Amino acid sequence: MTTQKVHCVRCGSADTRVTRIDQTSADGDCSRCDKPFHATPCQLFGGFRIDGSFGEPGIRFKILPETVKCWDCGHRNPLRDPGPENTGADA
Repeated sequence: MTTQKVHCVRCGSADTRVTRIDQTSADGDCSRCDKPFHATPCQLFGGFRIDGSFGEPGIRFKILPETVKCWDCGHRNPLRDPGPENTGADA
């Protein structure tokens, strides 16, 4: 693993606080969307700087993509399940 930066899997923000990290996953809290997350690394590069499942920071995709991009190597990874949103509102 070449980076300790972990992007939020919900919104894609890099403004995160990592509480646990190893080579297979990372846990943390996002300051942008104020939610906990469980991230998996890029399948090719091994880093955690990956697009969020909902796209741009703070904005949800209307239609979720099948893959998300690694910001370190550009590899397209399968979409990760960010977990329940529990906000009661869709963007």
